[in-house]
Amino acid sequence: MKKRYMIILVLIFGILMLIGYNRYFYKFKSLDNATLFLGPIESPDGKYEASSYYLNYGGAAGGVMYIVEVKQTQSEEKKKVYSSNHKNDFSMFWKASDILSIKNESPRYNEYRNIDLNVNTDIYEESGAACRSLLLKEKKFKNCYKAEDLKEPFIFKLLGF
Repeated sequence: MKKRYMIILVLIFGILMLIGYNRYFYKFKSLDNATLFLGPIESPDGKYEASSYYLNYGGAAGGVMYIVEVKQTQSEEKKKVYSSNHKNDFSMFWKASDILSIKNESPRYNEYRNIDLNVNTDIYEESGAACRSLLLKEKKFKNCYKAEDLKEPFIFKLLGF
């Protein structure tokens, strides 16, 4: 009887640890297996370069994720600022020296992941996981954006996905 309670307790503890890790220790996906999609695009003042990558996930039934990385040209410091699932139409351009405009939309399905980001202070992650991540808060972003029209099942929200 004690053994059964111990197994249940360990199982519950493991699930809680998984939920906590997924919810509060999010990092943008690595670009190791990603493919360059667009860029590098230089900012008007030459201070930054933006590159977008696509990353396949989930095997044959999976999808494609776009990740945008911005590099400071003088210091070579790189920072991921955008992550979203693929929509039909993707493009990006510089609106100002530090404002990157990203278009990622599927009007037919009423899905819009378009945003103008200040590359010094803003990040975007479609699900909002980056906004609550303790690891990314250390990087000192001021504004974090997520998709407003996502309808996730409650269980996924609970698990931190």
